[in-house]
Amino acid sequence: MLRITRTTEKLAEAQWAITHWSSLNDLLVQYLSPAYANLFARPSVAADGAVEWYSELNGEPVPLLQLAADARARAESLLTQKLASVAELHQRLEQNGSASVDVLQLLKLAGQQPARDSVWVIEGQPVITAWPDSAPQAAAAATATAAAAGAVTARRLWWPWLLLAFLLAVLALFLLRGCLPTAPPEPAVTQPEPAATQPEPVVARPEPAPEPPQPVIEKPAVKPPPPVKALCPVNRQKQQAPEVVIVFDASGSMAISMDATVEELQRWNEGYAPHNIEREPRRISLARTAANKLIDEVPKDMSISLVSAANCRSIAVSKPFSFQQRGALKKSVNRIEPEGKTALAEALTKAGALVDGVNRDAIILLITDGNETCGGDPCAVSNRLKKAKPRLQVNVVDIMSTGAGNCIAENTGGGVFAVNNTRDFNKVVTEAMKEYIPEGCE
Repeated sequence: MLRITRTTEKLAEAQWAITHWSSLNDLLVQYLSPAYANLFARPSVAADGAVEWYSELNGEPVPLLQLAADARARAESLLTQKLASVAELHQRLEQNGSASVDVLQLLKLAGQQPARDSVWVIEGQPVITAWPDSAPQAAAAATATAAAAGAVTARRLWWPWLLLAFLLAVLALFLLRGCLPTAPPEPAVTQPEPAATQPEPVVARPEPAPEPPQPVIEKPAVKPPPPVKALCPVNRQKQQAPEVVIVFDASGSMAISMDATVEELQRWNEGYAPHNIEREPRRISLARTAANKLIDEVPKDMSISLVSAANCRSIAVSKPFSFQQRGALKKSVNRIEPEGKTALAEALTKAGALVDGVNRDAIILLITDGNETCGGDPCAVSNRLKKAKPRLQVNVVDIMSTGAGNCIAENTGGGVFAVNNTRDFNKVVTEAMKEYIPEGCE
């Protein structure tokens, strides 16, 4: 994930964005499209208390105000279009009454034009940081406070005049008291004592019937956006596409027939070479065929690199092949032949150097039939790779269930896919890459 910038001011306002980013992002992806997932930067509090803003996009973030005039105009036009879509979504949900007040308020704020100094551009895509400004809420609160203060002030202005009028009226009555005629006092009238009355009977009133419980209306759950690796190329940026490396174990044992008997394998392990143990279908032949089939299924926006470990000092590494170069990639796969020992640790090290694994997803597909035999430590290598490249995972195709790649997969969050017969070879290799091959893509 790419860090765009960090802010040390208006931290209270940034806290609002930290609280609501996930909900807003989910809403935009659910109702609009995954292309809106990167419109608002993701805020996070750093160890020193500053707020850092991140994006899934890859590239160099540039402040909008520092772009050349034509590039800035294009970015502003795209920003205006996307914010208009957000405002349109708010209006639609408000009219059909399908969203809560909180959701509507969130979309209303998100659809407002941000301050231009809080907009960055990554590969032509505008990204808003310091969003949304809480000034509308603060202004409303200030207005309400001012109105209340005005009402209190008005009440305080008229009460002295009322008191003065009351005192003048009392003084006038005192002065005029001697001028008024006085009437003789009336004789006192003795009132008979009232007769004792019977107490009214207490009538028990029935308790009101309890109100029936109101039905609980559950808000529809907001589906989280799918991971980038599950998106079709049309729904993600080119720089978001995961990187792929296929690693072949090309050690001598890969020349063994997949149909070799238990007795033949036992003699091989004892240092003997049983007659015709390298008959077809060989392990390497099946691995090459399955890899070529897999290459045809990998999405077009994903580059594929190739690493072949034929011996302790013979690790062949290719550059990434684009979609247009996949024919050449297949030819390279078909040229792999088994030679010597198994150098898994070195092969993983070189494969890890070919991918980013920090700002974009990466998958290493390791096809192997045995343990490290060149003195390396593939478990330690995979552990270091995961710490340095948190978005990298290694999936292992384990030929004959040797368990050699278990720690590699576990350390990187990958999986082990065992294959023990010719029939299932293609299926297992494809299954090992399934989560990176979205369905229904063109």
